[in-house]
Amino acid sequence: MFALLAAVAIFGVAFLSIYLMARHVEVGLFSLLAVNFLNLTFGMNATAFGRLHLNVLDAVYIGILIAGLFRCLRGIRFLNASRMLAIGYLLVFASSFARGFYANGPFAAANEGRGFVGPLLAMLYFLDAPVDEKSVRRYVQGYLVFGAALCVVAILAAAGLPVGTSAWAHSAIAAADHRYLPSSAAAAIGVCGFFALARASYYGHGFLAQLQAPAFFLVAIYLRHRTVWMMLLIGALALLFVNGRLFRRILPAALLALVAVVGIVLYEDGNANFAGESEFSTSASNANTLYWRVNGWQEFLFDSDQTLFTVLLGQPMGSGWWRTDPESYLVQTAPPHSEYVTEYLRVGMVGLFFLKLFLFGPLVALWQARKGSIEAIYPCTSIWVVVISITLVYGITYSIEPESYALLGIASAIALRARLPEESCASDELAQWSVDSSAEFAG
Repeated sequence: MFALLAAVAIFGVAFLSIYLMARHVEVGLFSLLAVNFLNLTFGMNATAFGRLHLNVLDAVYIGILIAGLFRCLRGIRFLNASRMLAIGYLLVFASSFARGFYANGPFAAANEGRGFVGPLLAMLYFLDAPVDEKSVRRYVQGYLVFGAALCVVAILAAAGLPVGTSAWAHSAIAAADHRYLPSSAAAAIGVCGFFALARASYYGHGFLAQLQAPAFFLVAIYLRHRTVWMMLLIGALALLFVNGRLFRRILPAALLALVAVVGIVLYEDGNANFAGESEFSTSASNANTLYWRVNGWQEFLFDSDQTLFTVLLGQPMGSGWWRTDPESYLVQTAPPHSEYVTEYLRVGMVGLFFLKLFLFGPLVALWQARKGSIEAIYPCTSIWVVVISITLVYGITYSIEPESYALLGIASAIALRARLPEESCASDELAQWSVDSSAEFAG
């Protein structure tokens, strides 16, 4: 009897959660950010269902995807280029998953399929997000809170508390390298730095508001992920071309962050909990990880099992990531560590083509929109151009995480609204649907 009541309660909570996420994109976004924060801070143990391993993170992903299906069905009658690209990608993904389900079994296909949650969320759920100024303001503020919370975790980890990488790392070496958080967290903190810079420039002139961007940049640099360093550099250079005002403001912010990093490194050099000069030197000069990635990409791309069909539509989901280690010459299984190589291997050139156009579409549209009214979109149009650009750069050497894909989906919704008024009908209708449901819920 108790088990039955528990099952009914769980089903009721799940149904209510999906209903709220389908009606309110903020609920879905904040749930996504909250569960990823808990995962990055403490780690999450998965429960095995046969050979399928699930945790709370997966449950939230599944709930948002189901909510996304409802939102997608309501907006699908308003066809446009972005939705057609999304439909094309979803069909290719479904083909790969179905082939993997048949060839490799449901558990292998499902376990590997979780790596594709990000683009699915962007296309199914966030593409129809309300993008009025009030809504976008909430999205950005929620993401800034997420980044600030990750900064606190990094500080606590540096103080010796068992949070961040030290709490869930799979090896003692990874736990003791003084990075405290993985590259995905450092990338999110870097994105928050650009959001904070734009917000302070256009909406806040207080002293604390001006310090937020340097603080985010400081933590992102100190975490010592070279791809994130490149993100920050490319983002700063992009501002030179898209927004001279923000470029002039990022220079002192970046300089302050660099001076603070150097000060911490020199002062704490030799401290067991802090990264010193030798760790930064190793991070800057060690080419082994890049060599390992490039060798793996070559093996995956030129695998003898590739056929014309798999090149076009990808290998079945769940086929595994088998390759030979360049140093030990032992066969190992490890994903490609590149968003685009991973996509190519599972959805082929066709799926990657749809995804690339879906991602570059808002970049081009917002680049053009910034010329009309640079402050039209909160905090400003040009900063969304930068966020898209640096996220795409991150995907070269890492997989883009769902919380980053959420921003890309929101950027697509913003670009969709910025093109032509008639193309925003679906977004307006869904926004009104959310407003109406809020009134009903409050009543």
